[in-house]
Amino acid sequence: MVDMPENAHSIVKVVVPRRVWDTYDYSVPHGMPNPMVGARVRVPLGHGRAVGVVVEITERSDFELRDIERVIDEQPLLSEEVVDLGMWMSEYYHHPLGSVFETILPSAAIRGRPARTEPEKQWTLIRQANTPTIRANAKHQHHAWQTIQEREVVRESDLKSLDVTRTSLEALEHKGMVKQSTVATSQIITPSPISPTDEQRTAIESIKADLQTFQTFLLDGITGSGKTEVYLQVIEEVIRKGQQALVLVPEIALTPQMTNRFHERFSRMAVMHSMISNAKRFDTWSRAAIGEIPIIVGTRSAVFTPFKNLGIIVVDEEHDPSYKQNESLRYSARDIAVMRARNLGIPCVLGSATPSMESVMNARSKRYRYLQLSHRPGSAELPSFHIQDMRRTHVQGGICEPLLKRIGEHLDRDGQVLILINRRGHSTYYLCQECGWTAMCSDCDVRLTWHEVPTKRLHCHSCGRNYQPVAKCPDCDKKSIVTLGVGTQQVEETLAATFPDVPRHRIDRDSVRTNRQLTATFSRLQHAKEGLLIGTQMLAKGHHFPNVTMVAVIAADNGFLSTDFRGPERTAQLIVQVAGRAGREEKRGEVWIQSYDPDNQDLQSLVKEGYEGFTATELRLREEANFPPFGHMAVIRSEGPEERVAEEFCAEVLNTLRQCDVRVLGPAYAPITRVARQFRFQGIVLAKGRRQLHAALKTVERMRPKSRKTRWSIDVDPSEMA
Repeated sequence: MVDMPENAHSIVKVVVPRRVWDTYDYSVPHGMPNPMVGARVRVPLGHGRAVGVVVEITERSDFELRDIERVIDEQPLLSEEVVDLGMWMSEYYHHPLGSVFETILPSAAIRGRPARTEPEKQWTLIRQANTPTIRANAKHQHHAWQTIQEREVVRESDLKSLDVTRTSLEALEHKGMVKQSTVATSQIITPSPISPTDEQRTAIESIKADLQTFQTFLLDGITGSGKTEVYLQVIEEVIRKGQQALVLVPEIALTPQMTNRFHERFSRMAVMHSMISNAKRFDTWSRAAIGEIPIIVGTRSAVFTPFKNLGIIVVDEEHDPSYKQNESLRYSARDIAVMRARNLGIPCVLGSATPSMESVMNARSKRYRYLQLSHRPGSAELPSFHIQDMRRTHVQGGICEPLLKRIGEHLDRDGQVLILINRRGHSTYYLCQECGWTAMCSDCDVRLTWHEVPTKRLHCHSCGRNYQPVAKCPDCDKKSIVTLGVGTQQVEETLAATFPDVPRHRIDRDSVRTNRQLTATFSRLQHAKEGLLIGTQMLAKGHHFPNVTMVAVIAADNGFLSTDFRGPERTAQLIVQVAGRAGREEKRGEVWIQSYDPDNQDLQSLVKEGYEGFTATELRLREEANFPPFGHMAVIRSEGPEERVAEEFCAEVLNTLRQCDVRVLGPAYAPITRVARQFRFQGIVLAKGRRQLHAALKTVERMRPKSRKTRWSIDVDPSEMA
């Protein structure tokens, strides 16, 4: 044990945001202020330097110590609550501590960018009779003056996007043309124009009654039942109490209407997602930490945002798989949100029309408080569900004749029809009908998908590589190439031939590539009176299409018969979500699901008894297999360019786990054996109790492959088995 050096007055334990398991001890030299827990410091590391986060202050160390070089944050960037959360995540997900903080911190914070500690500045136009002259060659001042005349107010956070410099505004300020002030932090709340239904009022009052304590609420509300209004009215109460709110959404681009609702009701809020710049993200982070931003609406990583006085966390569409990160640190933002609320002693609201099996079980066991919205406001009725048996029917472009006839009937009545097929491209098989050759990606064990538009090329949907089509089979040299399987492009082609005079709108990642395009497209579709909407799951989430009277689901069998145990759940959720687009106004909607397996238990339960019936059937099947939520699971994955080496390491990890109180399956090839020239193996670890699972994983978490080219991971509570 080493005591503090004579020239130091404290020892700090520092987490460096790199893939390291342990903290590093440093001494704080005399003359330097003691950093607080959660503050960033610049430290020597090896032959270089790094920015780290102080996680503990102590008086003794087992090592010869080096001094920290600089304290970056006078006030902690991270609250002790967020620091403790990071430490817990390393334990729970069996992931290196440094890598956890690398995930938590914005990249600008890791580079040592100073955090905002004062309210944001703004410059306001001064209206006066005689405007001072600006020199002709002062281009920046001219641009700044023109900008502020148009906008009247320019905020500090907008300078970069407006291409206005701070020095030009200060020059205008010196001339008496603009004045500087701080942005008001008070929140202006626009009263709700909506009178809540009885169910909404019950939910709002139940959550408000527990605003000062930890409680997880499961708000189970059918599509169109007004979950967002419940969020808004509860958050209004939180803001009036002087606290802050965090709202998590799956994807900002796919939930523009909800984001707009928040903007309409609250004058001050911020949006956080992967499309904003690193600097803007860090600025929003630090402004929330000093209490300047009352509300943040953000995607998965926003769950780590530090707040001065967080009062509630809302997770919308809590079932959505995008809340789970499936690389590096494989965390669930939904689960982190619940843990964070618990640590802070505040409520967490999980909202969904199709709750996850885990949340349903937590509600049944009273760990979550269950709230239900079972009716749509107004006179809108729920759509009716039907199965279209495809056996012994003629199929054209993925759609059978009876379904084409029903689509025509709805179009004749001036209704819009939405066709969901969760496969983009034209055809999923490109093969030789003479010898059976199939076009495969050279880097992955994946069949290539034929894209008719806009490229007329073959695409690999795993690694992104594309290929030129071939005129003759490379194996038998015959001109017998055909395409099979159906994607969005072929469905659109079929509908164009059948209904040539009807407008068509295809929504997938090939037709809509940017968030701006997506927002503009959905805005246009909301005002369209007729037409066919064809697309992937992008069409299913949170959009209001008032004229859709029929939804047709193509290729649902792929999900219900999936080898992934979560496949049926994901498919049922997608069907219910997209069904919510039908009959949103006065017109009753219909949902038709094509199937070659119409007697499937899950499908029958969904159609006859709704999502609640599906849940009962699926939970029974899960319980028989002891799969989550009845057991606890982790997946061990390894991959590398050498097949044998990757497999042997996966086997080594699993054999070690077999010595513990858990059930181990594997190793086996991953469902897609090779991606980007990396061979992939996996094994499943099952345990009756969470404690047994974590005790077992603890024994292998620091194992290292013999080859540096082999990568591996532990995935606790996996969301997919791919």
